[in-house]
Amino acid sequence: MRNISVVASLLLASSSYGADAIAYPTHPIRFIVATPAGSTPDIGGRLVGSYLADDLGQAVVVENRPGVNGLIAAREVLKSTADGYTFLIAPSSTMSVTPHVYRKQAGTLLNDFVAVGQLYQTDISLIVSTSSGFASVGDVVAAAKKAPGKLVASYAAVGSASHVAVELFKQAAGVDIYTVPFNGSPAAAMGVGSGNADLLFETIPSTEGVVASGKARRIAMTGARRFSLAPAVPTVAESGLPGYVVTTWAGIFAAKDVPKDRVERVSAALAKATKDPAFIQKLATAGVLPGEASSSAFHKLWKAETAMWQKTVALSPALQQER
Repeated sequence: MRNISVVASLLLASSSYGADAIAYPTHPIRFIVATPAGSTPDIGGRLVGSYLADDLGQAVVVENRPGVNGLIAAREVLKSTADGYTFLIAPSSTMSVTPHVYRKQAGTLLNDFVAVGQLYQTDISLIVSTSSGFASVGDVVAAAKKAPGKLVASYAAVGSASHVAVELFKQAAGVDIYTVPFNGSPAAAMGVGSGNADLLFETIPSTEGVVASGKARRIAMTGARRFSLAPAVPTVAESGLPGYVVTTWAGIFAAKDVPKDRVERVSAALAKATKDPAFIQKLATAGVLPGEASSSAFHKLWKAETAMWQKTVALSPALQQER
């Protein structure tokens, strides 16, 4: 009789687990965004959140936890229960650069994540204050060489894409530009729009407001070829700095202990969204392109970029502030 009870209990437990796996998710999912409201990852996260809510049948709540170039958001996710109800949305700078810039604080923190899927990919734009009078990359380089350290570049945070991009630009052009951190991408863009900074390397969504207002001008993009969403804007490389290429992306990540089937469920929903013409159009309107949604392919890309940025940070004293 006792054996029958044990078997019955095991069957009940197995049945309950199977039902739970099929039912997932049964309550709202949290997206913890590593950047401020209004930043490109935030915009992308909110767009995909609405699509995933329809697919998963549960609300997706987006919460911004900016700070320390994404480490605050990462820690928030890792301290949450690893049950597939809390995910991290973070840009490439958080996942690939932060571990090398903030080595003491990050430790092995970012090794505790698995890639769910790439949300978007995009090039970075170089904007300049309209009052600067700059119309090209050549103008910026000439001014920087004429008065070393006088030009001011804003950037979102230490180790952010905007920071990495300007440091690489300084190396490629052989110029000295004074750099100032702002509290996130929107604030960095406003710094240029207000005239408190002369230039900024940042994504189109984060800079479109000041460009549309006429307070800033977009003079170059940082991709290997002209960006399909801004074909009239030349690349930095074709503007006199051959070989200069910087791109960025944002992805969805889960703590490594989240059940694999739940990671795969969200990954599949993301893959469906990034192939939906309406979603692609919304991303394009925001100034970004859909990413590679395959979790395995994205994981390889993430790890390859992490290794690449390790070498870049090692060569840049300005990126070693927290080492």
